[in-house]
Amino acid sequence: MIAALLAALLAAPLGLPAYRARLEKIDALLLAGDRARAASAAQKLLGEKVQAGEEEIVPAAWALEPIARGDPHRSRLRGLIDGLAQGGSAPSPAADRKLLEALRRAQDAAGPAAGGKIDPLAAPELPFFEQLLSSLGTAARWIVSRFGDLWNWLAGLFPTGTARQLGLASSRITGLVLIGVGLIVVLVVALAVLSRARPPPVLAVRSRSVPEKDEDPLSRSAGGWEARARDLAAQGRAREAIRAWYHALLVHCYGAGVLHYRRGRTNWEYAHALSPSLLWRPRFEELTRWFDLEWYGRAESTPAALEAFSTGTGEILGALGRRT
Repeated sequence: MIAALLAALLAAPLGLPAYRARLEKIDALLLAGDRARAASAAQKLLGEKVQAGEEEIVPAAWALEPIARGDPHRSRLRGLIDGLAQGGSAPSPAADRKLLEALRRAQDAAGPAAGGKIDPLAAPELPFFEQLLSSLGTAARWIVSRFGDLWNWLAGLFPTGTARQLGLASSRITGLVLIGVGLIVVLVVALAVLSRARPPPVLAVRSRSVPEKDEDPLSRSAGGWEARARDLAAQGRAREAIRAWYHALLVHCYGAGVLHYRRGRTNWEYAHALSPSLLWRPRFEELTRWFDLEWYGRAESTPAALEAFSTGTGEILGALGRRT
Protein backbone atom coordinates (compact mmCIF):
# COMPACT_ATOMS: atom_id res chain seq x y z
CA MET A 1 0.00 0.00 0.00
CA ILE A 2 2.76 2.42 0.98
CA ALA A 3 4.84 1.41 -2.07
CA ALA A 4 1.87 2.06 -4.35
CA LEU A 5 1.32 5.44 -2.74
CA LEU A 6 4.99 6.34 -3.21
CA ALA A 7 4.88 5.24 -6.85
CA ALA A 8 1.78 7.38 -7.41
CA LEU A 9 3.46 10.35 -5.80
CA LEU A 10 6.57 9.85 -7.90
CA ALA A 11 4.49 9.56 -11.07
CA ALA A 12 2.47 12.65 -10.27
CA PRO A 13 3.43 15.74 -12.33
CA LEU A 14 5.41 18.50 -10.71
CA GLY A 15 3.74 21.73 -9.86
CA LEU A 16 5.22 24.93 -11.20
CA PRO A 17 6.81 25.90 -7.84
CA ALA A 18 8.47 22.48 -7.58
CA TYR A 19 9.54 22.70 -11.23
CA ARG A 20 11.11 26.10 -10.56
CA ALA A 21 12.83 24.81 -7.42
CA ARG A 22 14.40 21.95 -9.39
CA LEU A 23 15.61 24.44 -11.98
CA GLU A 24 17.04 26.68 -9.25
CA LYS A 25 18.93 23.68 -7.84
CA ILE A 26 20.43 22.89 -11.27
CA ASP A 27 21.43 26.53 -11.66
CA ALA A 28 23.12 26.48 -8.26
CA LEU A 29 25.08 23.37 -9.24
CA LEU A 30 26.23 25.08 -12.46
CA LEU A 31 27.20 28.18 -10.51
CA ALA A 32 29.27 25.98 -8.17
CA GLY A 33 30.98 24.38 -11.18
CA ASP A 34 29.54 20.92 -10.55
CA ARG A 35 28.54 20.09 -14.12
CA ALA A 36 28.25 16.34 -13.49
CA ARG A 37 25.55 16.66 -10.81
CA ALA A 38 23.84 19.39 -12.82
CA ALA A 39 23.77 17.09 -15.87
CA SER A 40 22.31 14.23 -13.76
CA ALA A 41 19.64 16.53 -12.29
CA ALA A 42 18.76 17.90 -15.72
CA GLN A 43 18.48 14.36 -17.14
CA LYS A 44 16.10 13.36 -14.34
CA LEU A 45 14.02 16.50 -14.75
CA LEU A 46 13.63 15.82 -18.48
CA GLY A 47 11.80 12.61 -17.55
CA GLU A 48 9.25 14.45 -15.42
CA LYS A 49 6.00 16.16 -16.36
CA VAL A 50 4.90 19.59 -15.18
CA GLN A 51 1.35 20.53 -14.26
CA ALA A 52 0.60 24.02 -15.53
CA GLY A 53 -2.99 24.87 -14.64
CA GLU A 54 -5.26 22.34 -16.35
CA GLU A 55 -2.58 21.10 -18.76
CA GLU A 56 0.56 19.06 -18.50
CA ILE A 57 3.73 20.16 -20.21
CA VAL A 58 7.15 18.63 -20.58
CA PRO A 59 10.19 20.36 -19.11
CA ALA A 60 11.92 22.84 -21.41
CA ALA A 61 14.28 20.64 -23.44
CA TRP A 62 15.85 23.67 -25.14
CA ALA A 63 17.31 24.69 -21.77
CA LEU A 64 17.84 21.29 -20.09
CA GLU A 65 19.20 19.06 -22.88
CA PRO A 66 22.48 21.04 -23.31
CA ILE A 67 23.01 20.77 -19.54
CA ALA A 68 22.35 17.01 -19.64
CA ARG A 69 24.92 16.68 -22.45
CA GLY A 70 27.53 18.49 -20.36
CA ASP A 71 27.41 21.59 -22.57
CA PRO A 72 25.24 23.93 -20.49
CA HIS A 73 23.86 27.27 -21.60
CA ARG A 74 23.22 28.90 -18.25
CA SER A 75 21.72 32.00 -19.84
CA ARG A 76 18.89 29.86 -21.23
CA LEU A 77 18.29 28.29 -17.85
CA ARG A 78 18.18 31.71 -16.16
CA GLY A 79 15.76 32.93 -18.79
CA LEU A 80 13.46 29.99 -18.08
CA ILE A 81 13.68 30.52 -14.29
CA ASP A 82 12.99 34.25 -14.61
CA GLY A 83 9.99 33.49 -16.81
CA LEU A 84 8.59 31.16 -14.18
CA ALA A 85 9.25 33.73 -11.45
CA GLN A 86 7.06 36.27 -13.23
CA GLY A 87 4.09 33.96 -12.67
CA GLY A 88 4.35 34.19 -8.82
CA SER A 89 4.70 31.44 -6.26
CA ALA A 90 1.05 30.37 -6.30
CA PRO A 91 -0.40 31.30 -9.66
CA SER A 92 -4.07 31.00 -10.46
CA PRO A 93 -5.27 28.73 -13.32
CA ALA A 94 -5.55 31.76 -15.62
CA ALA A 95 -2.02 32.82 -14.69
CA ASP A 96 -0.84 29.23 -15.25
CA ARG A 97 -2.30 29.31 -18.77
CA LYS A 98 -0.56 32.62 -19.49
CA LEU A 99 2.71 31.19 -18.16
CA LEU A 100 2.22 28.08 -20.31
CA GLU A 101 1.78 30.22 -23.39
CA ALA A 102 4.87 32.27 -22.45
CA LEU A 103 6.89 29.06 -22.08
CA ARG A 104 5.69 27.78 -25.45
CA ARG A 105 6.56 31.08 -27.12
CA ALA A 106 10.02 30.95 -25.52
CA GLN A 107 10.51 27.41 -26.85
CA ASP A 108 9.39 28.39 -30.35
CA ALA A 109 11.67 31.42 -30.31
CA ALA A 110 14.65 29.39 -29.12
CA GLY A 111 14.19 26.68 -31.75
CA PRO A 112 15.79 23.24 -31.72
CA ALA A 113 19.32 24.43 -32.50
CA ALA A 114 21.70 25.94 -30.00
CA GLY A 115 23.22 29.35 -30.46
CA GLY A 116 21.88 32.42 -32.20
CA LYS A 117 21.84 33.94 -35.65
CA ILE A 118 25.20 34.27 -37.32
CA ASP A 119 25.47 37.16 -39.70
CA PRO A 120 27.71 36.79 -42.76
CA LEU A 121 31.20 38.13 -42.31
CA ALA A 122 32.27 40.98 -44.51
CA ALA A 123 35.48 39.55 -45.94
CA PRO A 124 37.55 42.20 -47.68
CA GLU A 125 38.73 41.37 -51.17
CA LEU A 126 42.40 40.43 -51.33
CA PRO A 127 44.69 42.64 -53.41
CA PHE A 128 45.75 41.38 -56.81
CA PHE A 129 49.32 40.51 -55.82
CA GLU A 130 48.20 38.60 -52.71
CA GLN A 131 45.79 36.55 -54.82
CA LEU A 132 48.56 35.92 -57.34
CA LEU A 133 51.06 34.82 -54.69
CA SER A 134 48.47 32.62 -52.99
CA SER A 135 47.61 30.89 -56.27
CA LEU A 136 51.26 30.40 -57.18
CA GLY A 137 52.03 29.04 -53.71
CA THR A 138 49.18 26.55 -53.98
CA ALA A 139 50.38 25.45 -57.42
CA ALA A 140 53.96 25.08 -56.17
CA ARG A 141 52.88 22.96 -53.21
CA TRP A 142 50.79 20.76 -55.50
CA ILE A 143 53.74 20.26 -57.89
CA VAL A 144 56.11 19.37 -55.05
CA SER A 145 53.54 16.99 -53.54
CA ARG A 146 53.03 15.18 -56.86
CA PHE A 147 56.78 15.05 -57.38
CA GLY A 148 57.21 13.47 -53.95
CA ASP A 149 54.50 10.90 -54.74
CA LEU A 150 56.30 10.00 -57.97
CA TRP A 151 59.63 9.49 -56.20
CA ASN A 152 58.01 7.46 -53.46
CA TRP A 153 56.49 5.22 -56.10
CA LEU A 154 59.84 4.85 -57.85
CA ALA A 155 61.54 4.06 -54.53
CA GLY A 156 59.09 1.22 -53.96
CA LEU A 157 60.26 -0.45 -57.18
CA PHE A 158 63.87 -0.89 -55.97
CA PRO A 159 65.57 -2.71 -53.05
CA THR A 160 66.02 -0.98 -49.70
CA GLY A 161 69.56 0.29 -50.33
CA THR A 162 68.64 1.72 -53.69
CA ALA A 163 65.50 3.22 -52.16
CA ARG A 164 67.62 5.12 -49.64
CA GLN A 165 69.77 6.46 -52.44
CA LEU A 166 66.68 7.45 -54.36
CA GLY A 167 65.35 9.13 -51.23
CA LEU A 168 68.50 11.24 -50.94
CA ALA A 169 68.36 12.08 -54.63
CA SER A 170 64.67 12.88 -54.27
CA SER A 171 65.31 15.36 -51.46
CA ARG A 172 67.99 17.08 -53.51
CA ILE A 173 65.90 17.24 -56.64
CA THR A 174 62.93 18.44 -54.59
CA GLY A 175 65.11 21.29 -53.37
CA LEU A 176 66.04 22.13 -56.96
CA VAL A 177 62.37 22.03 -57.95
CA LEU A 178 61.49 24.40 -55.12
CA ILE A 179 64.23 26.77 -56.24
CA GLY A 180 62.95 26.58 -59.81
CA VAL A 181 59.37 27.23 -58.70
CA GLY A 182 60.57 30.17 -56.63
CA LEU A 183 62.36 31.64 -59.64
CA ILE A 184 59.22 31.20 -61.73
CA VAL A 185 57.14 32.95 -59.05
CA VAL A 186 59.63 35.84 -58.92
CA LEU A 187 59.58 36.10 -62.73
CA VAL A 188 55.78 36.11 -62.90
CA VAL A 189 55.51 38.75 -60.17
CA ALA A 190 58.15 40.88 -61.90
CA LEU A 191 56.31 40.64 -65.21
CA ALA A 192 53.03 41.54 -63.48
CA VAL A 193 54.65 44.57 -61.82
CA LEU A 194 56.22 45.70 -65.08
CA SER A 195 52.96 45.27 -66.98
CA ARG A 196 51.12 47.40 -64.43
CA ALA A 197 53.82 50.02 -64.08
CA ARG A 198 54.45 50.42 -67.79
CA PRO A 199 52.14 52.99 -69.37
CA PRO A 200 49.98 51.79 -72.24
CA PRO A 201 51.74 52.03 -75.58
CA VAL A 202 50.94 55.10 -77.57
CA LEU A 203 50.02 54.10 -81.06
CA ALA A 204 51.66 56.17 -83.69
CA VAL A 205 49.09 58.19 -85.57
CA ARG A 206 49.67 57.84 -89.24
CA SER A 207 49.41 61.11 -91.03
CA ARG A 208 46.96 61.11 -93.85
CA SER A 209 49.20 61.93 -96.76
CA VAL A 210 46.22 61.50 -99.07
CA PRO A 211 43.46 64.08 -98.55
CA GLU A 212 40.00 62.71 -97.92
CA LYS A 213 38.90 64.59 -101.01
CA ASP A 214 40.86 62.13 -103.17
CA GLU A 215 38.66 59.25 -101.97
CA ASP A 216 35.44 60.57 -103.51
CA PRO A 217 35.23 60.55 -107.34
CA LEU A 218 32.64 63.34 -107.27
CA SER A 219 34.87 65.68 -105.27
CA ARG A 220 36.43 66.96 -108.53
CA SER A 221 35.45 67.39 -112.12
CA ALA A 222 36.91 65.15 -114.80
CA GLY A 223 39.43 67.83 -115.76
CA GLY A 224 40.25 68.37 -112.07
CA TRP A 225 41.07 64.70 -111.70
CA GLU A 226 43.32 64.71 -114.71
CA ALA A 227 45.18 67.73 -113.30
CA ARG A 228 45.41 65.96 -109.90
CA ALA A 229 46.82 62.85 -111.59
CA ARG A 230 49.54 64.85 -113.34
CA ASP A 231 50.41 66.66 -110.10
CA LEU A 232 50.74 63.36 -108.19
CA ALA A 233 52.87 61.90 -111.00
CA ALA A 234 55.20 64.88 -110.78
CA GLN A 235 55.59 64.21 -107.03
CA GLY A 236 56.52 60.58 -107.70
CA ARG A 237 53.30 59.24 -106.13
CA ALA A 238 52.50 56.81 -108.93
CA ARG A 239 49.99 54.66 -107.04
CA GLU A 240 47.85 57.66 -106.07
CA ALA A 241 48.16 59.08 -109.61
CA ILE A 242 46.70 55.82 -110.99
CA ARG A 243 43.69 56.21 -108.71
CA ALA A 244 43.26 59.82 -109.87
CA TRP A 245 43.28 58.68 -113.52
CA TYR A 246 40.65 56.03 -112.73
CA HIS A 247 38.46 58.62 -111.00
CA ALA A 248 38.83 60.87 -114.01
CA LEU A 249 37.62 57.99 -116.20
CA LEU A 250 34.57 57.40 -113.96
CA VAL A 251 33.60 61.08 -113.91
CA HIS A 252 33.91 61.31 -117.72
CA CYS A 253 31.59 58.29 -118.00
CA TYR A 254 29.10 59.97 -115.64
CA GLY A 255 29.18 63.13 -117.73
CA ALA A 256 28.74 61.21 -120.98
CA GLY A 257 25.74 59.35 -119.57
CA VAL A 258 27.19 55.88 -120.14
CA LEU A 259 27.36 55.34 -116.36
CA HIS A 260 25.10 56.58 -113.58
CA TYR A 261 26.56 57.29 -110.15
CA ARG A 262 25.10 55.31 -107.28
CA ARG A 263 26.52 55.40 -103.76
CA GLY A 264 27.90 52.05 -102.68
CA ARG A 265 28.47 50.65 -106.16
CA THR A 266 31.79 48.89 -106.73
CA ASN A 267 34.09 49.51 -109.69
CA TRP A 268 33.24 46.12 -111.14
CA GLU A 269 29.52 46.86 -110.90
CA TYR A 270 30.20 50.00 -112.97
CA ALA A 271 32.20 47.94 -115.49
CA HIS A 272 29.37 45.42 -115.86
CA ALA A 273 26.83 48.23 -116.21
CA LEU A 274 28.46 49.51 -119.44
CA SER A 275 26.58 48.76 -122.61
CA PRO A 276 28.01 45.82 -124.60
CA SER A 277 27.78 48.00 -127.70
CA LEU A 278 30.63 50.19 -126.46
CA LEU A 279 33.78 49.16 -128.29
CA TRP A 280 36.02 50.22 -125.40
CA ARG A 281 34.15 48.24 -122.73
CA PRO A 282 36.80 45.45 -122.67
CA ARG A 283 39.46 48.13 -122.26
CA PHE A 284 37.51 49.60 -119.30
CA GLU A 285 37.34 46.16 -117.65
CA GLU A 286 41.08 45.71 -118.20
CA LEU A 287 41.79 49.12 -116.56
CA THR A 288 39.47 48.19 -113.64
CA ARG A 289 41.42 44.95 -113.06
CA TRP A 290 44.68 46.87 -113.34
CA PHE A 291 43.50 49.56 -110.89
CA ASP A 292 42.50 46.90 -108.31
CA LEU A 293 45.92 45.31 -108.62
CA GLU A 294 47.85 48.57 -108.18
CA TRP A 295 45.68 50.25 -105.52
CA TYR A 296 44.63 47.28 -103.37
CA GLY A 297 47.45 44.84 -104.12
CA ARG A 298 50.59 46.98 -103.95
CA ALA A 299 52.11 49.41 -101.46
CA GLU A 300 53.78 51.41 -104.27
CA SER A 301 53.38 51.55 -108.04
CA THR A 302 56.14 51.96 -110.59
CA PRO A 303 56.40 54.89 -113.02
CA ALA A 304 56.08 52.38 -115.89
CA ALA A 305 52.76 51.12 -114.52
CA LEU A 306 51.54 54.70 -114.17
CA GLU A 307 52.51 55.55 -117.75
CA ALA A 308 50.78 52.46 -119.16
CA PHE A 309 47.64 53.10 -117.07
CA SER A 310 47.40 56.77 -118.09
CA THR A 311 47.82 55.78 -121.75
CA GLY A 312 44.96 53.25 -121.53
CA THR A 313 42.78 55.77 -119.73
CA GLY A 314 43.52 58.38 -122.39
CA GLU A 315 42.26 56.04 -125.12
CA ILE A 316 38.83 55.79 -123.50
CA LEU A 317 38.73 59.49 -122.64
CA GLY A 318 39.46 60.28 -126.29
CA ALA A 319 36.62 57.99 -127.38
CA LEU A 320 34.31 59.86 -124.97
CA GLY A 321 35.29 63.21 -126.50
CA ARG A 322 37.39 64.41 -123.55
CA ARG A 323 37.26 68.09 -122.83
CA THR A 324 40.18 69.48 -120.89
